[in-house]
This record gives sequence, structure tokens and C-alpha cells, in this order.
Amino acid sequence: MSKVTFVSALFNIERVDGRSWDQYLKWFDKTLQLRVPMVLFVTKDVQELIDKRRKDFLPTQTIYQTVDDIPYYHLRDQMQDVLDSADYKKNMSDPDRIECKQAMYSIIQYSKFPWLVKAAEMNPHDSDHFFWLDAGGSRFFNNFDLSEDYPGPLANEQLQEMGESFLVQMNSEYYKDLYEAETLDKSYFLDNRSYVLGSMFGGHKNVLPKVNELIDDILQNDMIPNKTLNNEQIALGYLVKKYPDLFATYVRTNGQHMDLFTELAE
Repeated sequence: MSKVTFVSALFNIERVDGRSWDQYLKWFDKTLQLRVPMVLFVTKDVQELIDKRRKDFLPTQTIYQTVDDIPYYHLRDQMQDVLDSADYKKNMSDPDRIECKQAMYSIIQYSKFPWLVKAAEMNPHDSDHFFWLDAGGSRFFNNFDLSEDYPGPLANEQLQEMGESFLVQMNSEYYKDLYEAETLDKSYFLDNRSYVLGSMFGGHKNVLPKVNELIDDILQNDMIPNKTLNNEQIALGYLVKKYPDLFATYVRTNGQHMDLFTELAE
């Protein structure tokens, strides 16, 4: 049995922060070389690149979707109305961030969770654990040898010991008040300090629906109605404190953006 499946997605949303589609294709090209079973949600035009890196030798399930098929696309107008409102711009910390300007960005970020659930329901590689990895996550691989299988044998053992929990990386160095807090209230939804990593996270297949449900509740019943729309890292940071029994945490202490990736390579 393949114990771990990685899930990713790539869509051209014409980002407003200057990152180009061509740059993401280059990053995705390297991400695809990771020797781990994958489920990929993409537009059909990306298939040629996937075939180049994975066809016939790396286990891969591709699901074609259009932008309209992205799980939270139906909330685009509501979300953009929030971002464009005067109250939102006045109350949100650092409203010039892309997640505070472009609804499609947050649609992608929050869709990570239903995509994980969908991948686990399909479970084409017969896995116990499912991890989200951003399509451009390879820019944080550092010097990892892409000829090696991933995760490493010790990491596979640790994942089994983690049980039915959801693993996130907590960044302890920069925002110690958030990291050390026992709880965070909903005023945190207006904050710009993400102390939980959003590029990579995941867990046992049985915990994914619950985390997805909790994230969805924050998005649709708190953030959008109350004009506190923020990124998925903020939502996870809130949930880690409120439901600690659901989560396993890896505490980063070295300043490396995606140190969790390196840890799981062991």
C-alpha cells in the first residue's frame, strides 16, 4: 500500500501580484518530479507537462477541471464584494496583500481542503495519508534529491504514529505571541500574521472531512458575512488553537519556509 498521496492543483488565475503563469509552470515542472503518488486538479492544457514528468513511471491521477469547477468558485462575487468594501479595507491588516485584493486567489487557497477530501474519496493509490502541496512548492525544496522516494522511511513510520490527525507546520520564531497563545479569538481573522504554513499540510484520510467542514464554516459563516476574509493560513491558525486534538504540529525553528517538507524527507 502507498501510505501517502500528494494533492495539488494548477490554474491560471492571472494573479495581480506580478507572479507569471510561466513562472508557475517552471515551479510545477519541478514539483511534478517528486517521487510520490499524486492526485492533480488541473486544466487540460497542463497535461503535456504532467506526462513529460510522470507518465508511466510515477503514480498519478489527473482530474480535469475548468476555473468554474474550482470548489469555491461559486463564491467569487460574494468574496470580491467583501474585498472591495470600504469597511474591509479599513479594518483588515495590510489590505494590499493579494488575498485582500483578488477573490480568485482566496478561492484557490480555500479549495485546497475540498480537493484533499475529493482525492481521499477517490484514493486511486490506496493511501492512508493525503498531503496538500502547492503547485509552486518546489521553490522551497532546497537541495532535496528528486531521485529519492518521498516521504522517507522514518517519516512514513512517524505518520503512522500520528494516528488520525491533521499535520501542520507552526512557525515559532516570528510571531511568538500567536504561537504561544492557548487560544485565538475571531479578531485574528483581521490579522496579517500567518504562523501556520499554507504551502503544505495534510493528514489521515479520516480527519480530512472534519477539517474541511471547519474551514468551510469559518469561510462561509464567519469571514464572508463579517467582512473578515483572510487566507487559509489564518483559518488554520485559529483552528489549531480551538481544536488541538484534531491536529499534529511540526514546530519550525530554523526560518526555512517549508521545513516540514525537509522533515518528511528523512
